[in-house]
Amino acid sequence: MRARAGALTILAAALAPAGCTSVVRYGDGLVDAGTGRSLFTRLPATVGGTAGFVVGLPVDVLVFVPAWVYYQSLPRETRDPVSVFLFSSFVLWKVGVLVGAPFDAVESALWRPRRAATDVSGAQREAIEREWDARGAFPIYPVTPIVPPPDEPDGAPRP
Repeated sequence: MRARAGALTILAAALAPAGCTSVVRYGDGLVDAGTGRSLFTRLPATVGGTAGFVVGLPVDVLVFVPAWVYYQSLPRETRDPVSVFLFSSFVLWKVGVLVGAPFDAVESALWRPRRAATDVSGAQREAIEREWDARGAFPIYPVTPIVPPPDEPDGAPRP
């Protein structure tokens, strides 16, 4: 039984670093107004994140001396005081944001499918695509329009 628990612990520890980025991005999306989530989801996530950060502050104060020793041991060019001295607050902030996850599940099951889809005209779509091209957001994906195929030199559409 202990061997199985040890194996599961090792497996969880190995998979944890790969899963943190997606959890942090999801948490950031829960509080961001630009993701299409309503206040029903964003408000609990924001309150949970704020509460987590506040709860983490006393922990940061308690571990100030070990954090200072660690900070001093880092090379000068890689020192980041915020990430060292507010580490507990940051972690608890990101965990607190996940309070909005059940609200997001309810919203995605009940509200998002019922929203009217926005119909984008050809000119609007073209303007959006030009804006994204100007930002340089996808430089590794060159876009070559293939549909509809270009017309023949005499103006007749290609078969």
